[in-house]
Amino acid sequence: MSVDMTLWGLAFLWGAVLGLFYFGGLWFTLKMMHQRERPKLWLAFSYMVRLAGALAGFWLVVQKDVMAFIFTLVAFFAIRIILTHTLKQKSDGKDHATQSR
Repeated sequence: MSVDMTLWGLAFLWGAVLGLFYFGGLWFTLKMMHQRERPKLWLAFSYMVRLAGALAGFWLVVQKDVMAFIFTLVAFFAIRIILTHTLKQKSDGKDHATQSR
């Protein structure tokens, strides 16, 4: 039983790492888009890299244990919620849709 708990704890940490990679990468991409000559290409390339990394990370976990995969997903989306809340507070109420170029 302790082996399962260790695996699930590591899976949760792995999900947090994947979430930081995916959603942190999305934040970075959107922040840097206005500085690029070809922002659509930048966004597409970022999406491909982030998606490939996240899927590869999930694939490693799902091969081990289904319950570990669930813990990974929970952490992945928990990071999304935490980053959304944290970054929204830092923007001082400014929404990217309302900012002028």
